[in-house]
Amino acid sequence: MFDVHQIDVSPWLLLTLVSVLLALWYVQDVIAAFRTPRLDPHPGLPDDGPLVTVIIPARNEATRIGACLEGLAQQSYRRFEVIVVDDDSHDGTADVVRTYTACLPSLTVLSSKTLPHDWAGKCWACWQGANQAHGAWLLFLDADVVPRPALIAALVERARAGRDMITLVPLIHLTSFAERLVLPPFIGLISAIYPFDRVNDPSSPLAFAIGQCIMMRRETYAAIGGHRAVRGSVLEDMDLARLVKQSGYALEAAHAPDLLEVRMYNGWSTLSEGLKKNAVAGYRSGGTRSGLMGLRLGLMATMPWNMLAARFALTLLGGDPALAQALALAGVALLLIGAICWGIVLRYRFRISPLWGVLYGVGTAVYFALAAQALRQIRSGKGVVWKGRMFLR
Repeated sequence: MFDVHQIDVSPWLLLTLVSVLLALWYVQDVIAAFRTPRLDPHPGLPDDGPLVTVIIPARNEATRIGACLEGLAQQSYRRFEVIVVDDDSHDGTADVVRTYTACLPSLTVLSSKTLPHDWAGKCWACWQGANQAHGAWLLFLDADVVPRPALIAALVERARAGRDMITLVPLIHLTSFAERLVLPPFIGLISAIYPFDRVNDPSSPLAFAIGQCIMMRRETYAAIGGHRAVRGSVLEDMDLARLVKQSGYALEAAHAPDLLEVRMYNGWSTLSEGLKKNAVAGYRSGGTRSGLMGLRLGLMATMPWNMLAARFALTLLGGDPALAQALALAGVALLLIGAICWGIVLRYRFRISPLWGVLYGVGTAVYFALAAQALRQIRSGKGVVWKGRMFLR
């Protein structure tokens, strides 16, 4: 016979299941970070081989492109040429670039032609550079990256292994408080949406590339239509990777913290602009997978705090004191586990103090707020701004 005084086990079961699931997710992120494919410099890298054309689209990069060009001048692999496409800059970018012709004799500066109405600015600049290239391989670099001396040699070695497109994620320098708070959750979300083991698997349709560093076989670039095929895209790197994989070519993505470095943003202003632009385009590119991984990250960031809030609410309402205590213990334990796991990932991936793991959940909330604001701006017709250009979709 049913006992009316029987304890309802459903809240306890739910609390246990949620707690175990969250703990597993935290640990899973640590394992995934350490298993991510890496490309590292090592002895015996080639110093000769096919000609590589380095193409750098540059829009108002006068203060940052110098470090990129200095890094290229120090490359151990010398069979390369450099084409910098000045994308309608008004800060003297082209003049700065020309001062490096002595240390980079193969350097060419192109002034971008008028931007066609149906092209995104970066795609147009890259396309013009590719049309002037002589190399068997095209290496697209952002103007703000800093190549280490073994970068091109390591890429050529991987290319010899039968790759058609290689993309590298650099070490991202996080300098300001805003960068250290918001960028790690954003990068963590991208890593969850696009695990590199699946990206590198020819049988998986998942494709990923990051425009900071993409090297592609010239024949492959021509076969898929190059940047002309993705001319209106804000996420041209992702769309190129998708075309490469759909066409049956070999794609490889890897982290390369000892080959390439970058500081993506200079504080809150550029960070908020950049993440708004990427949030809108990324959500539309990732589709359902983006939504599910965003939900997962959101639960990891907020659920421990929700447990603590539920504990206080239960106490105020005169609920089960044992359950209230369990909620408090679970919430504190998960906050601690999350901070430790995220701290390990931050130390490994960004080489910053693991103590920043304590603020990972806060950074997640800030990023989601930026993404929501960007979506509202797009839907209202206001668009989002990046480098002085308006993106309405």
